[in-house]
Amino acid sequence: MTDFQKRYLNEAGLQLQRQGFTVQPEYEGLLPIEKDAHRVCNVNMHGNVSYDPDYVRRNGQEDALDQVRSIAVEVMTYMRLVEQAPVLREEGLSDGYRLLAEFNDTVLAGHQTQYGMQFITWERAHDRSLCQGHYYDSFHAAGAYTAAKQDFAVRSGLLPSELLFTKEQMAVIFDAAQNMTVQGLVSNPEQGKLLEGIMEQIQEAIPQVIDLANELTQSPKPQGLEGMQQY
Repeated sequence: MTDFQKRYLNEAGLQLQRQGFTVQPEYEGLLPIEKDAHRVCNVNMHGNVSYDPDYVRRNGQEDALDQVRSIAVEVMTYMRLVEQAPVLREEGLSDGYRLLAEFNDTVLAGHQTQYGMQFITWERAHDRSLCQGHYYDSFHAAGAYTAAKQDFAVRSGLLPSELLFTKEQMAVIFDAAQNMTVQGLVSNPEQGKLLEGIMEQIQEAIPQVIDLANELTQSPKPQGLEGMQQY
C-alpha cells in the first residue's frame, strides 16, 4: 500500500468508529466493518466496499451498509482533495495545512492530525494574515468536512445562511414529509412525488436520518408517572 492508502484506511476507520461501527484491524488493504456483532462489509484501500448481499439482507444491515458506503466515499473525496491541495504557507502554521479554497478573503484549509482530518475556515485580515478560525474536527463532532464547507460558503458570501439546514432540521422535515405520505395527507400526485423526492434527497445526505428523526420527535414521558403501576 502507498502512504496515501494507509492514511485513507486510518481516516475511514476513525470516521466509522465514531459513527458506531466496529472496525477490525486492517489486513491486505481491507478494513472489516461490523455493526451489532454482524459483519457489514469490507472497505478497501481504494475506497470501495465489498460485501455478501445475502448475509447483509438476512441480518438487516442494509441501512448500515449504505452508511458505510457514504462515509467511505466522503473520506476518499476529502483525502484526495487535501493530498492534491497546495501547502498553506502562513506565519505560525506548519507545512501540514493545505489550502482547499479561498474566496472573498475567506480561507478553507485541511490539516491531518493524529485524531483524524481537521478542517478550518479563516478570514483574511487587512495585513493578509489569518484570523477568526472556525475549527471542525470530527473527533468532537461528526460531519466535520460538510460543516466546514457550509461555513466557508456562508463566511465567504457564496451562500446565504438562510438557505442551509442543520441535520436536525432536515430530520424533522423528513419526518413531517413521511407522516404526510403515510397518513394520506398529500393533496395531489405531484405533491406526493415532490415529498418522495425530498425524502430521498435527505436520506442520501443523511443516511441515519430515520434514527435521528425518531430521536428528535420522540414524545417525552409525562411527569409524575414514574413508578406507577398499570392495572
